[in-house]
Amino acid sequence: MHFGHGLAAALCAAVMASLAIPATVEAASLAGQVGDKRRGQVLPAYTRGSCGAAWKAYVAAPGHSAYASTRYAGPFARQHEAIFCGIDRNASSQKAAEQRAIARCNGAKSKYKMRSIGPCEIVASK
Repeated sequence: MHFGHGLAAALCAAVMASLAIPATVEAASLAGQVGDKRRGQVLPAYTRGSCGAAWKAYVAAPGHSAYASTRYAGPFARQHEAIFCGIDRNASSQKAAEQRAIARCNGAKSKYKMRSIGPCEIVASK
């Protein structure tokens, strides 16, 4: 059997189109995922403030998000008075979310001017 070049090209294009992955594949939701966890987040039971709620909001976020905080010094380290945190949810990228979460955590440190252990660090991001 002999096909003309036009028909062969059309059949080839039809087969290739049927095997192609659609360009509009939607990304899966990140809601409920912890993402890339870099260190443990330890919040003592007696902690007051919004860092626990911020962690839950970070995990529930469906888009690129990040959670940053200072470290917890432990129950016997009285010289450190506070744990600061910051989150960014549903950013355009994971890197952008991390940068804003660190900035928000640092903003809380400068606003409240209490002692904490170490700098703000990314705890987890997705």
